[in-house]
Amino acid sequence: QLNATRDHVALLKRIISAAMELLDIEAASILLVDPSTGELRFELAADMEPGMTSMVVPMEGSIAGWVVSHGEPRVIEDVTLEPNFFKQVNDTLEFQTRNLVAVPLRTHQKVIGALEAVNKHGGARFTGDDIKILTTLAGQAAIAIENARLFQQSDYMAEVVHELRTPLASLRTSASLLLEYY
Repeated sequence: QLNATRDHVALLKRIISAAMELLDIEAASILLVDPSTGELRFELAADMEPGMTSMVVPMEGSIAGWVVSHGEPRVIEDVTLEPNFFKQVNDTLEFQTRNLVAVPLRTHQKVIGALEAVNKHGGARFTGDDIKILTTLAGQAAIAIENARLFQQSDYMAEVVHELRTPLASLRTSASLLLEYY
């Protein structure tokens, strides 16, 4: 289902929904590296309206930044004891993170972001199986996100080409007429 979705926001919502269902968690979030700036951005979380925030999250001093930089999963059982926990997201969303697991969103060539599973229901701890499941989901999600990005770029290019055809056709016709008469 992920690879069939070309709409970026709908895709991110499906990824979050799948993570919540598979891991029995309160919330999930997606952070993506902006391809043009290299900044890590908090893109979407459960129960968050798309576009509500595209907050920049520091690569240094955040769990997601560490996961993206190192390309490895990270489990935090108590965020109050974690010096790299970036509290601004909680403050903005008015949410209380207790524990989380974050895994890299990795394509064949690079890490494009992080997928976080937040607050295991019932206060349970994240298990090795949870990490494996989230890592598998993140692998599929990363490829789907890259495909959606490429699809959007190809749509944009098709639009540009279409917009250029009309003036170019007019120029060609004018040039042909000028050549005929001169």
